[in-house]
Amino acid sequence: MTWSRALKETARSGLAIEKAKLTPVIAVRGAAGVAIVLGLCLWRGDPALAVSSAFGAFASGLVTFQRSMRPRPVLALAVAAALAVSTFLGYLVAAHLPAFVLLIAGWTLLAGMAWAVGPVSGLAGTLTVAIMLVTVTLPTSVLGALQHAALIFCGGLVQAALIVVFPVRPWGVQRDALADALAAEADYARRLRYDPVAPFDPAPLMDARLASAVTARQARRRPVQLHGPRGLAERVRPVLASLADPVVGAPTQGPERDRVRDLLQAAGTVLDAVAHAVRHAGPVRLAPEAMATLEVPASGPMLHGAARRSAYRLISLLADAVELTDEPVRATRPATGAERGQGGREEG
Repeated sequence: MTWSRALKETARSGLAIEKAKLTPVIAVRGAAGVAIVLGLCLWRGDPALAVSSAFGAFASGLVTFQRSMRPRPVLALAVAAALAVSTFLGYLVAAHLPAFVLLIAGWTLLAGMAWAVGPVSGLAGTLTVAIMLVTVTLPTSVLGALQHAALIFCGGLVQAALIVVFPVRPWGVQRDALADALAAEADYARRLRYDPVAPFDPAPLMDARLASAVTARQARRRPVQLHGPRGLAERVRPVLASLADPVVGAPTQGPERDRVRDLLQAAGTVLDAVAHAVRHAGPVRLAPEAMATLEVPASGPMLHGAARRSAYRLISLLADAVELTDEPVRATRPATGAERGQGGREEG
């Protein structure tokens, strides 16, 4: 890729509007944290201290908007601590231009390397450099620098306290990661209906696995929906592939292939319903036609051999996925007489 094309791609991605879910409550909570520390410092009558404390609260609140698997209070405290250290070091060498230039150069290098770790680390590193350039212009002594650094950390402490006292959608990132993985497999199942060798992007499953890594304390408090479906989602993908593969499954044409397409469509519907239930902590809403498809037709089983075994396994996994949500199952509409009488056993 040429430099001009790379710049165009970067500009296009940077100016693109990302349609994300609005979180006004989180914004209000972050603004309240900044207002609290700013108001307290202004009440004491020292605008310089108010600037430092506001920077700490602002940066700590900003990082909580990022997609990260780490607890939000930990992120707020980590960013505040990094800002406090960078600001104090900047104060110490601000009077010596060569030393300050070397400090800025080294800190900027570390901030750039932080982007390789992840966007949250990169954002935190960038904020430390930007705020260091602003706060060091406030004249003070070494003791004053310590006071500014302490106030910056206190700003992050206030944000962390607000996050603990007023949690907004706890475990939301983990829920979204697992729901995205299930939705990706639902899309994969639908694509297999027309392309039996369709590729699958493992990134959503990798994100879900990363989100499932929690501490022992977090594991005790983790919602039930986040315990089992992730491992089950990883087992569903090869079953979908084996069911759709004409080499080991049903032939490319004929009634068996039509039955496989119906099963894949029903699997996509069930996985989407489970993903929605996990994301919103609500009931699993299943369409009656999907539930009827996962039963034996009135004319009897249509699949044979490996295809039948894959169908049995798929239906078992889908039933486990619905059960592991620990949510009630509801139909999206009343079932018709034909759907209720289609069958009562699992497909084979």
